[in-house]
Amino acid sequence: MPPEETTQRTPLRVMTYNIHGWDGADHRLDVSRLAQVIRSARADIVTLNEVIHPVSTGAEKRELLAELASRLDMNYAFGPSDWVDHYPNWSGPLGNAILSRYPLTGVQNTLLPKPSRTKQRSLLEARLGAGPARGLIASVTHLDHAFEGTRMVQLKAVLRHLRHHGPHFLAGDFNTPGFPGARTRYLMPPILLMMRRAGYLDAFHVAGQGRGHTFPAQMPLVRIDYLFLPARWAPGLQSTRVHSMHMARHASDHRPVIAEWTWPEGHAGLVA
Repeated sequence: MPPEETTQRTPLRVMTYNIHGWDGADHRLDVSRLAQVIRSARADIVTLNEVIHPVSTGAEKRELLAELASRLDMNYAFGPSDWVDHYPNWSGPLGNAILSRYPLTGVQNTLLPKPSRTKQRSLLEARLGAGPARGLIASVTHLDHAFEGTRMVQLKAVLRHLRHHGPHFLAGDFNTPGFPGARTRYLMPPILLMMRRAGYLDAFHVAGQGRGHTFPAQMPLVRIDYLFLPARWAPGLQSTRVHSMHMARHASDHRPVIAEWTWPEGHAGLVA
């Protein structure tokens, strides 16, 4: 009999993190601290929300995103949300970002529908150009902070955009509290129902460890940060957790979510 065929599986670790405009709990711009939090997660891909790039501090402009990527020895992409955010001592264009150990190709930033009296939001995507998950598309968004109806309008546009994609994931701050556990189906808010009906699985609901709360960082009460995978690409999901490193309590007002799954070697490249 011929030897049994085996498929090599490569662990892939993804992290999603809202960094609050570089503003730590002590209101300091501390790129080194953020780098330590991210480095300790040993992530291959990191999606970031509330990234200011570049940062204006009076007469000086600093590219903190480039500095963060350099400290982590990662590639980066930035997608502005078309508005400027202001902090007491700095300001700049706000948006989403992707960090990756592998080259990023096909970077695309899409502005989402903007109902009246709401802030502009966007969807950032980039494809891994090398590595064991070559071809995988990383997608990150940040939905409206105030109204579920606005979030639904934005998410419908996101899902329309993603529906023809091959292997991909969608991560970010959805500003919708999640209720992990066996009774989730009875408590699920509209945004999460929309994701489920579109065929996406919440990584924490599938393989979550611990309580899963991400906000506020110093005493988390709810989970509003998510990583979703289309059901067909999710079977290898191994674990999902909220990063509990002590420094993560102070580096931002959110805690990051980390998911790990085994990705079949060469599988991502099968679908463009």
